[in-house]
Amino acid sequence: MSRTDRNWRPSDADRERYAGAVSQAFAEGRIDAADMESRTALIYEAKTIADLDALVEDMPAPAAAPAAPATGGRGGWIRLAFGAVALAVLLGVLLLTFRDGPTPADPPAREPVPVEEPPAEPPEPPAPPAAEVDLPAIDMEQFGLFTLAGLQELWAAAADTEPSAITLFADNATLEVRSSSPQRALDRVEYSGGLLLLPGDPYRDLGDGEPDDEVFFSWSDVTPEAVMAAIDGMPAATGLPDVTVGHISIGHYQDGLVTISVYPEGDTGVTYVRWDPTGQEVIRVY
Repeated sequence: MSRTDRNWRPSDADRERYAGAVSQAFAEGRIDAADMESRTALIYEAKTIADLDALVEDMPAPAAAPAAPATGGRGGWIRLAFGAVALAVLLGVLLLTFRDGPTPADPPAREPVPVEEPPAEPPEPPAPPAAEVDLPAIDMEQFGLFTLAGLQELWAAAADTEPSAITLFADNATLEVRSSSPQRALDRVEYSGGLLLLPGDPYRDLGDGEPDDEVFFSWSDVTPEAVMAAIDGMPAATGLPDVTVGHISIGHYQDGLVTISVYPEGDTGVTYVRWDPTGQEVIRVY
């Protein structure tokens, strides 16, 4: 067979012949059992005749047979026949073992492959802003307290209180009202921009000589319209056509009468004009 023929793929008969040679080497003690199993397995995996050659070429050569004795020729033939039978039995067992293919060796243990945690999902993008809604403009106008609208706003905001004295300025007010504390007392309340600033502690305790009917009055005793009437009557009452109001005080004057006292702005020669609860009648010009 040429060298080119050695690259042919071996037939089943070729593999059995080479497996027989390996088995014989084991039987003769030239290779051990592990080497025999390894070589036989590789025989059935070989791709070419050259691969089979490599599996048997490096095995130790068989020892030289001793010369047969001159006598007992018949016994020598018997021993040879017995040996041939034993070898045939061994080859049959090996062929049955490896005919369906070699028993592959256990693959080497592999290092466990670390399991990578899946990457965290990126956070969801923020929701787009809601469409802007056209809201009505907030009315930032604050009515002055020397106007009817401003006075009506104050009266509405303080309707739940029981007043004792009211001091009005153009843009704020100070109220003295019955205290919400258990004792009989007065609270001082600040008012601005339609809001009441409620106090934390009473402003002043009331004495036994201060009866309720001489201290407190009702919001209905003096109306916003009455206060505006007193303001409008100041030019005529003072004789000053361009008089400007500085502040106004509302409270008890005498005999339980609630009055409206209007104080001009600046040095006009008039300290105040006191009006009755309707704002129509002048009680005193001082």
